Amino acid sequence: MGATLPSLVRVEPTPPANRLAPTAVAAVMKPIDEQHIAEPGLVVLDITGGDEDTVRAVMTALEERWATSGIGPVRRVPGEPGVRARVYAYVLRPGREAP
Repeated sequence: MGATLPSLVRVEPTPPANRLAPTAVAAVMKPIDEQHIAEPGLVVLDITGGDEDTVRAVMTALEERWATSGIGPVRRVPGEPGVRARVYAYVLRPGREAP
């Protein structure tokens, strides 16, 4: 009897155990749409930093300069370096430190 070739098996790629699937990452921060920036002066800022203290310091500095949505939650995506946060700002209106 001759040797038979093994049947081919298709393997679907899966993320490593310490990473989320691409669809799960999208759930962390919602997409930006026209409502978020419906008028001049409105911006959405996605901040990525090495640690929570750095990201919070950036949000605090932005809040002092412009009217913002404030210090928001900081998120960590498993398997990816750093942390993320999103801030909504109105750059035509001064922040809390302005006279």
